[in-house]
Amino acid sequence: MTGDDPLPARDPSLEAVLGPVLDEATAEIEAFRKGPALIRFKPSIHGGMEPVTELDLRLQDLITAALGQAWPGLPVIAEERRRHLGPLPDDCLLVDPLDGTAPFLEGSSCFAIAVCLVRSGVPVQGIVDLPAFNVRVSAAAGSAPAVTGDVERLPAFASDTVVTSPRHTELATRLLPGLPVVGVPTASVKMTLVALGRARAAAYLPAARGTAAPWDYAAAALAVHAAGGEVRDPTGRDLARTLPTRLDGWLATSTAQFPADLQPLMHTHS
Repeated sequence: MTGDDPLPARDPSLEAVLGPVLDEATAEIEAFRKGPALIRFKPSIHGGMEPVTELDLRLQDLITAALGQAWPGLPVIAEERRRHLGPLPDDCLLVDPLDGTAPFLEGSSCFAIAVCLVRSGVPVQGIVDLPAFNVRVSAAAGSAPAVTGDVERLPAFASDTVVTSPRHTELATRLLPGLPVVGVPTASVKMTLVALGRARAAAYLPAARGTAAPWDYAAAALAVHAAGGEVRDPTGRDLARTLPTRLDGWLATSTAQFPADLQPLMHTHS
């Protein structure tokens, strides 16, 4: 199977399975934001500590329960309650119940729920839900992405804008003289902005060690690919057509031709 092959007949639609669950998740998010937040810190698979809330765990339980009913026996690789990450099986489901917990807790709208189905080592279905914008993007190999909600609610930038993590904005600006660079948190949000034509490109600059987990990007990378763009890591690997893994940087572009003027972003930066 390649990234453009049709879905196996045995697989239901992620949108059909998760649509009602994601609606419930939006209600959970709204309720959480109205009450006091209990925040803990957990060891990150990238090293160090990162925040986690009861909301992260509740959303993960909702999503994984629905996936378990639709795909009994298929491994579900979810972010929370996980301290280590080994090689993924060729067939699995990836779940990030709240991509962007830290910006979410700071009041940002740039957070997402992301789920990806992997078959024979490649992403074949993905869904990225952006609850704060009431926009949902579903992608499947070989099909254009399906969008629910009003895309005009999303941030929009000049046609040549590159979005990157806020902590990388200064460096990216130096690497791309003459191009506008804007800081936007959360991997799946940045990629989705590219998939929906709200930015030219998005990047996570390489660091000294792996900094992106498979659940951070797999669904959104498939959405970019389905929209006619590409997402590649610093080695040139196409992230919509290969088995997701930990990454040391990535670059998402709105066209399938990888632009030479953006290549400096994929050099190693400490």
